Amino acid sequence: MDQLIYAFSPTKNISLTYADVTEAAKKLEKKHLSGPAAGRFLGELLAASAIVSADLGDKDEKVSIQVRVTGPVTGGVADVTRDGNLRGYTQIKLIKEFDEKEDSKVSDIVGDAGEMTVIRHNSRMMLENKQIRCDPFVFKHALARYYNDKKQPTGIEIVAKSQNFYLDRVCGLRITRNAEGNCEDFVPMLEKLNDHTIEKALAQNVDIKEIAKCFGLEDLKIVECRPLTANCTCSREKVIYSISCLPVEELTEIIEKREEPEVSCHFCSTTYRIKTEEVVAMLRNKGK
Repeated sequence: MDQLIYAFSPTKNISLTYADVTEAAKKLEKKHLSGPAAGRFLGELLAASAIVSADLGDKDEKVSIQVRVTGPVTGGVADVTRDGNLRGYTQIKLIKEFDEKEDSKVSDIVGDAGEMTVIRHNSRMMLENKQIRCDPFVFKHALARYYNDKKQPTGIEIVAKSQNFYLDRVCGLRITRNAEGNCEDFVPMLEKLNDHTIEKALAQNVDIKEIAKCFGLEDLKIVECRPLTANCTCSREKVIYSISCLPVEELTEIIEKREEPEVSCHFCSTTYRIKTEEVVAMLRNKGK
């Protein structure tokens, strides 16, 4: 089961956020008919978004991460709600040159430059809009810069592995030193990220308690555990409402041409077909 775990070491004043988004990433890779290269990019994007969602407060808060890169995948979007609904997509789904190589890496398809935008909002207002430039673009480096710019000393690791050309394991980890924490305690933990110790542990699905031991955080206490699931919030009702907002002239043209508008959701690839009779009803509701 996909989950987000937030834990804390009272002795070292270090927080640990762990996100397993494997099942959600597999589901979305399949729904979008993504090749393995774009699938791994999507997996890392989902893991990064899930990590940031640990900071959400109110129930109606949501975080969205938008990425633009110069490489052939061009970018993607993912968002996570406070209650764990996770969704996302890449701009390009198939990249033949790299899909034929099972050992291709995300770094192969992102190009030499990129930008990540983190948007946090609720139903009433935008709470944050932060852009992070990262050349070359690497998810874990961009996300670490996002937190470090907020004066939260942070290290990030993200793993997206494929097996037999399909996603097999996707997870991420954030370790942050709180204001009361000792810098000398934190530096060796960052070295565990740099020497790939944590990357290997995440790839092997090592328990969070064992990962904590790698960092020397034997007193780590789990504060919160939230389920994560790939669950799109699109609906036929929302699509009908969106079309009903079109100008009267455009609705009239649809009726005259006997068209049946089709709207596909970027996040889950579900396609909604609206019948001409439904468009007629929209015009009637406008008093036309």
